Amino acid sequence: MSSPQPPSVPYEFWASADDWRPGHVMLAANVDSNPSPPPRTAPVVRVDGLWAEHEWTLYPQPFHPEFPYLPWIRLPPRNPPCDILRCAVDKKMWRPHVSKTNTHLVQPEVLDDLRAKLEGAKAAVEMPFHEIRSSPCLSSVQHPRKAYARAFEVVDRLEREFDAWRDFVEVFRNAQRSLIELFAFADWWVDFKAEESRPPFRAPTRGAIFYDEERYARHVQWSVASFLLIPSATYSLDPRKRIQLSPRSLSKTEPMTLRPLLHSLPHWYYPPHVENSLVEFETAARGYADRLDSFNPTEGHKRRLEKVENQHHDEDGRSAKRAKMWQAAQPHSSNNLELCRSKVVDSAPVWFPKRQEIWDRAMFYVNPLNMAQAQSPRRFAFPPLHLFWGAKEENQRTFYYHYLLLRCELSMRTVDGLPGLTTAEWRSILGHTYWKSMWPKPDSNDPSRTSSYDPTKFWIYGGPLCFTETTNTAITEHGADPTSLLACNCEVEMDTADDVDVRQTILYHLNLNHALEEIREMDRLQFPLDQAKRWDYGGRLSSVDGMTDMWGPIRNGGVKSGFFEDKTAWRTWLRCLREVVMEWDGFDAWDWGSFTDVRTMGINKLSQKDFYKLAVHLLTFFIHTFITRLGYYPSFLLHPPILAGPCCSRHRKKFATGPFGPF
Repeated sequence: MSSPQPPSVPYEFWASADDWRPGHVMLAANVDSNPSPPPRTAPVVRVDGLWAEHEWTLYPQPFHPEFPYLPWIRLPPRNPPCDILRCAVDKKMWRPHVSKTNTHLVQPEVLDDLRAKLEGAKAAVEMPFHEIRSSPCLSSVQHPRKAYARAFEVVDRLEREFDAWRDFVEVFRNAQRSLIELFAFADWWVDFKAEESRPPFRAPTRGAIFYDEERYARHVQWSVASFLLIPSATYSLDPRKRIQLSPRSLSKTEPMTLRPLLHSLPHWYYPPHVENSLVEFETAARGYADRLDSFNPTEGHKRRLEKVENQHHDEDGRSAKRAKMWQAAQPHSSNNLELCRSKVVDSAPVWFPKRQEIWDRAMFYVNPLNMAQAQSPRRFAFPPLHLFWGAKEENQRTFYYHYLLLRCELSMRTVDGLPGLTTAEWRSILGHTYWKSMWPKPDSNDPSRTSSYDPTKFWIYGGPLCFTETTNTAITEHGADPTSLLACNCEVEMDTADDVDVRQTILYHLNLNHALEEIREMDRLQFPLDQAKRWDYGGRLSSVDGMTDMWGPIRNGGVKSGFFEDKTAWRTWLRCLREVVMEWDGFDAWDWGSFTDVRTMGINKLSQKDFYKLAVHLLTFFIHTFITRLGYYPSFLLHPPILAGPCCSRHRKKFATGPFGPF
């Protein structure tokens, strides 16, 4: 057996860490000591308001990837003076109430300092909070929302009177803890955004304990305190760098009280009891894990709680109403527009193209409660599908008629990068409402304005909501005709789409248009710097086309469109689907079940069962990414229509099958 090699990671000291974990050593960087583990005894509040050996703002805690900013917590300077976030609690910080005995108020200058820190923290975290919520690559990070809420609560509590010194101490210390966490978050964000210019030196930080060498090395480069706990036989360590574990002695004061702890403040002001103080204490103290100790309020606090409860007794009706409103606000098909839209096919006419069964299977594994907050109202690059059924037949004929006439110009809107339109705006364009508003109102004094609206030439006065600027100018100034012909080169008639087979192929292609633009929108979010280059030169469009419209090789009236009936077509489709999603954030971390190396695995050799499982995994990731990043379900994967493209009745037979034209 070969002897251990020198470590591949930097370290300044190391110590035997049997007290942490038998048979382990602890490497350390950017510090001058290795701490001993916390005691197994229950945490105690000290006279200075700190939690002694359990004080999580002073001693390193195990690293949690969902809270990557906690290692950036700053330690107090070794020599005074300290600012308000790190100073000791002193009785000079409060003053007697002018009219009440045994009652005190916080000194105005102390409150002013805390308010200034709170405003500074609020300003520092506002933009990172927003960016984290909207950034796919940071979806696993939990921003310090509890610290933010607690900071406002404790500063508000400090503005009121205090009966007991102990209460003031605990409220003040929790104000410090909350603000310290917020500023650590702000410091982490600055370094995260400026990763290429990491500071070689910084003020001492609390740091974190790592079990992963890569994370440890990365944080060493960030100049934060870093501790690596590894088996002692992993590396050959330099004996000159060996030190002993240091005791936890930053808080040396006596316990606040020796009697059983009573709570005169809300429960979270006090240190939690947990089963494993090393792993769970910090998380429970910050409000993200359960605690084992029971709430034991003082008589005075009981009376205050009862008073509040009595004040709210008359509001039970309103509380129940709020609860119902909260329940109603949760995403479900009765109130969420995107969930409603995802179910729109259930109410579609029988001739609407059927969804692929594999799409429905993938939808089964997608949790709608993960739906992100979407833009409201949602804007669509093309008319939403559900506008084409459910209305009066006369209106539906108009919608199909206008769409067939304008479909090429509507596609030009996306080419020119025009913003999408709301459902209401699309409804007005497909009907007569919008076009009538563009026509001049009749004026008996002006002969040029006496003509009434002509539904067969509805576009002649233009429509900037519908047309690009170039087209609109050509129409209004040069009398250009923006209408399209059918695939058979015949003109569109009002009754062209009366045949349901024509309607079917129109909506199939409209669904494809939606899918294309939705993936383009996702790529703009995923690849903000080179999305256009990927689509123009990187072959992205070919993969998207192959994934959304998989029937190129077999377009012959919908024959053999069932799952895996045409193995060549389905394998091509799956490769394209993988190409579309494999560079999206979260792909490598996705749960692929029994599959490994999904990014490069061969597809041709998969059995039909494994092919199906992999396809479901990929589609589930595809749909999940849309609802969590963009807040809506992507367009369905449909069976192909009967007709290759819309055409007149005279040419129906010729254009019934075969490759789709440029629809």
